[in-house]
Amino acid sequence: MGVWFRILRGIFRWQRWFFAHQKPVLALTVLLIGFVGYGVTDVKTSNDPFLLFGPGNTYRQKLERQNAAFGETNQTLMLLAVKSREDLPLLLKAERALFYILDNPDSEFALTNMTSFTSVSSLLPAMGYPIEMTPIKDVEVLLDERAALGKVFFNADHTATIISIKLDLQDTSDAGLQRAYGEQKALVDHMRAEFPDVDVAFTGSVSMGEALRDGLSFDRKYLFPLTLVVNFIMLFIAFRNLRITAVALGIGVSSVVLTTGLAGWSGHVFATAAVSSFSIIMTLTVASLIHIVHSIGTRQRNLPFQKRDALIQASFRKLAVPVILAHATTAVGFLSLNWADAPAFQAMGNLVAIGLVFSLALVLFVTPVALALGCGEMKIRDQQMRDLSRMFTLAWAKGPLTWGLLVGLASVVAVAGLLRTTFDDQFIRFFPPDHPLRQNIQTIADNMGWSQSIDLVLRYDEDELLTPAAFQELETFTNSLLALPEVVDIRGPLPIVKNCLAHRTPPYEGALADVPEKMLNYCVRSHFYVTEDFGNATFSAGFRELRLSLLVKRQTAAHVRALAEKVESMAAAAGFTGDRAAVSGMNVMSSYLSMVNTKSMLVGTGVAMIVVSILIGLFLRSLPLALLSIFPNFMPAMASLGLWVWINSEVGMAASIISALTFGIVVDDTIHILYALNRGRKKQTNAGVQKVLQAVFPGVLTTTATLGFGFALLMFSGFAVNQQLGFLTAATIFIAFLFDLFVLPSLYIIFMGRNRKH
Repeated sequence: MGVWFRILRGIFRWQRWFFAHQKPVLALTVLLIGFVGYGVTDVKTSNDPFLLFGPGNTYRQKLERQNAAFGETNQTLMLLAVKSREDLPLLLKAERALFYILDNPDSEFALTNMTSFTSVSSLLPAMGYPIEMTPIKDVEVLLDERAALGKVFFNADHTATIISIKLDLQDTSDAGLQRAYGEQKALVDHMRAEFPDVDVAFTGSVSMGEALRDGLSFDRKYLFPLTLVVNFIMLFIAFRNLRITAVALGIGVSSVVLTTGLAGWSGHVFATAAVSSFSIIMTLTVASLIHIVHSIGTRQRNLPFQKRDALIQASFRKLAVPVILAHATTAVGFLSLNWADAPAFQAMGNLVAIGLVFSLALVLFVTPVALALGCGEMKIRDQQMRDLSRMFTLAWAKGPLTWGLLVGLASVVAVAGLLRTTFDDQFIRFFPPDHPLRQNIQTIADNMGWSQSIDLVLRYDEDELLTPAAFQELETFTNSLLALPEVVDIRGPLPIVKNCLAHRTPPYEGALADVPEKMLNYCVRSHFYVTEDFGNATFSAGFRELRLSLLVKRQTAAHVRALAEKVESMAAAAGFTGDRAAVSGMNVMSSYLSMVNTKSMLVGTGVAMIVVSILIGLFLRSLPLALLSIFPNFMPAMASLGLWVWINSEVGMAASIISALTFGIVVDDTIHILYALNRGRKKQTNAGVQKVLQAVFPGVLTTTATLGFGFALLMFSGFAVNQQLGFLTAATIFIAFLFDLFVLPSLYIIFMGRNRKH
């Protein structure tokens, strides 16, 4: 007796035991769901953008090293702008008021986690102009006399100024980021109320996290519950039985509650995007039950004399193999997300895989009990789905090979769109144009001429940086960077240091290479407060590292990647070889997001395909069927992605995981079809295959509608990644239906049929 046969016998034995003790089993299940589900109240989520990048990500490591050197974990940029140069006094007055708020930790609008900030008022004392003794009119004069002040903090017209605020957030959970955003929003609202004629905008990592939370909270509140409504409608249309619909949805929701509760008990912090895993679990659980319910309906018609309990047990035994196989292969598909670079995707895959374990246990052992206790006579009125199934299979029978060829060619045309793929992962593209985050960034771009910053960190040997030779080389290198067409300006120490030298008594007017080293040291150390233990936004502790911020206009991810590589190449040519120069920053890190994940997922998807094929071969005891399953399940994902590229050309994060994610979903229907065909090996003719298809296709139709329309709801998300995911997943499911109907049976006849005659 084989191992697999022993496992099945054990499952059937437990099914009979559970069925014989219906009320105690149901009561214990409710208690278990209640106990585990209590953890739902303690699920920890975070919108920290770092959760989108794995610890081993090269670009994340560069940014973390930069943050360690310069003491900057989070940054907020705040813009103040007026309409014309004549309003400069008003602008300076608003900036001065903001300075007093930020400089006073006891202020009502102070920022709790602020470590430092830089603005024109914060720099004046270092230049010998105490704030209390420097009127606004004197600052106007200083802006004209000392061009460095205007260059560092203002735009060319002196109609806008930018304030950089450094934050050290220890709590990056949803609640922590929300509190930090609330403080920033309150400060901005106060400034807008106090200075109604001054435009105030702000952006940064905290506002980015809040934008992610806000966009995904819309999905949690509206789209995910609507998924439940869609599932209810599809099930009720398919079976015309309210009790069966309620039981199926109840089992799906129970799977979600168990998974969510376990996530809460674990204490793990999940990226908010991973919460979408819960609706996926519910939909997949319902999809597994659909085939079983249709099977019960078939037995009711073919064996009207058989009692209800016998019908239920026989149907669950009959479909135990494809149900187990479908859950196993789907779990493998989602577990392959562990090859993704993003921890958020890894968490999503693991959550769904765990949820499918709960789902399988509930489907095999609890659902039969729930159907027997809660569904009365259990009349399944699925004749409409069967009529529709007959119509589709008749269409296939009129030209099996022709239909297969047409669908295959159409998919090849769609896949050809992948040649035009452009990855663009700029965070602001995740949100609609009217989103406050994008409006704030656009306000900064309109007033300052740039809206992105790319950091370049240069590393020096000890006592090498604060030398005339090093500053002369820095000036030459900076000028070469400014010559790049993408670079609008560069924030670095040169303007302030040269301004200090020019206003010495007597002023220094020579080249940086000839400046007395003592004078250079004074100008740097008096304006940039750096010690052996504490750095700032420009110099690291001990003056071993220097950060330049390249200010650029909004770029696509491809342009950011190209610019980053060009800048590092120029730095190497200037003598900063190896790890002595690193381009980093959130913009750089995000621009590589899809590219890195796509390359990683090529391995994950390949492994998933191999494992799934092996499982199908073992469960169905047929190597040809295992090989036959690959093409109809892999091509739909590629075709939907190609279709997206034909329409939009640019793809983002969703595209990097779509193959692995949908491969695990669409394989379920393929398994049920192959299992049905494999059971009827003596019917390997066109007519025989058509008869088998008519029996199994009602379940395929219902699951396609339930899964397809359920995922399509994500297209209405306020978050662009979910919009892409919704389109790609729904399109893949519907295309997979065409493959299951027109391609898979035709391939089966070609490679498995013994008799092609009708």
